[in-house]
Amino acid sequence: MSRIFQALQFLIARLVDRPDQIRIERVETPKADLFTLSVPKEEMGRLVGRNGRTAEAIRDLLGAIGALSEKEVILDVIEARAPRTEEPRERRRSRGRSQRPRSRSRTGPHNK
Repeated sequence: MSRIFQALQFLIARLVDRPDQIRIERVETPKADLFTLSVPKEEMGRLVGRNGRTAEAIRDLLGAIGALSEKEVILDVIEARAPRTEEPRERRRSRGRSQRPRSRSRTGPHNK
């Protein structure tokens, strides 16, 4: 496990109420590490912070740790999708034109 990954886990555990609900995906290349955090909606505010300051501070810290290994660190925070528990609703009709077929008028300036 890399130092960057350990630092990210440490920070998340201290910032949020339920760190077990946050999923971390890592894609490692020789020059960069990409981390994607999947965060429940109720934890998003704590992790991102006001105007994104907390997330930016995490990125800066991980970037400094990555610089020691000569790696770029990219951190994406996305909202986790809640598992679907209810049955799908019936599809509503579109609010556009009605479903009735229109009658064609043969009178008018465009039809001769």
